[in-house]
Amino acid sequence: MTRNEWGATCQAVLDASVPGTHFTPFEIADVGRRIEWTTLQAPAIPLLDTALRLIDVLEWVRAENFSAPILVNSWYRDVYYNNACGGAPGSMHMTLGAADIVKVGTEPEEVRELLEQHPDADKFGIGSYEGFSHIDIRGHMMRDAPARW
Repeated sequence: MTRNEWGATCQAVLDASVPGTHFTPFEIADVGRRIEWTTLQAPAIPLLDTALRLIDVLEWVRAENFSAPILVNSWYRDVYYNNACGGAPGSMHMTLGAADIVKVGTEPEEVRELLEQHPDADKFGIGSYEGFSHIDIRGHMMRDAPARW
């Protein structure tokens, strides 16, 4: 699937499922993005159901405490892209079920604390790194949860 085809297909799903979302197809999967020897390919369309579930969480993070934009560092990675960027084998990013984010004006540890207050926190993987936070919805995908680092 080309970058343009991905953009149109994903946008149609977003418009039908989460009208008004603050996230775009190319935040979800920046198809065509290059790293080292590989180019990010589009995810399988059925995986968008997972992205929609994660969007619900990210919209909650955006609105909670004070409304602020969420910047996406990394969301979808195909297996080759995940390998090239040093991602973990079996990474939730390969399922559209994980994102590395920044909530503008908020430190990663504050985002972690915020995510711990979410009603589904026991189903999440939550990580804090220097400059960004990781959130995944592993427990909704039949993976062991919760996970923290």
